[in-house]
Amino acid sequence: MGARTARRRDPAERALEVRDAAKTIALTRGLAAISLRNLAAHCGVTSPLIAHYVPTMDALVANTFSAIAEQEISEVTRHAHTPTEPLEQFRALLDALADPSRDNVGEVWCDAWSVGRRNDALAAAARDAMDSWIALATGIIQAGQERGQFAPARPERAALVLFALVDATASYQLVSYRSRLERESLVRETLEDILKVSLQPIANVGPIRPDASSTT
Repeated sequence: MGARTARRRDPAERALEVRDAAKTIALTRGLAAISLRNLAAHCGVTSPLIAHYVPTMDALVANTFSAIAEQEISEVTRHAHTPTEPLEQFRALLDALADPSRDNVGEVWCDAWSVGRRNDALAAAARDAMDSWIALATGIIQAGQERGQFAPARPERAALVLFALVDATASYQLVSYRSRLERESLVRETLEDILKVSLQPIANVGPIRPDASSTT
């Protein structure tokens, strides 16, 4: 869509439009596609107007990633905590992480690891989001160990292994390496070996319902 004459909007409204456009571009084309030109085309305005609302592109990319990651973490946390027992919570967590509807978010994460090499703000945002993921899984594992549901492995180490595998298999998916079933089995079976428990998918917890504001 080419640039066109846009109706006048107040600064807050225009800034929100730019943020929403950046999020949509990230989820459909990747973080690297967030540029003045693409934002202007998406919003139907000129690049100089977009530049007025984007002090630095690195900051916009980092903030866009944070918004996407925080929304995902919030949704998955609610889903994982729907069951009452830690074992079922951990199974629900794995189910949510393997949900095909979140593949585009996984692609954004892959972008973050790569683009973050040259964007310090994005690298910091990725580290912060990872800390949130690790805290979620660690808490569930610790609660399960207290109830005798998991083996006495180091909870944080198990959580780190989980998300190392999640990130690796997300990268595999980008180039269609192995099947989805093989990738998901690698994650589940490795954690089964660590925690000494069956982590097969559960059927009594429904699919994740994204926030109404989600663009995923």
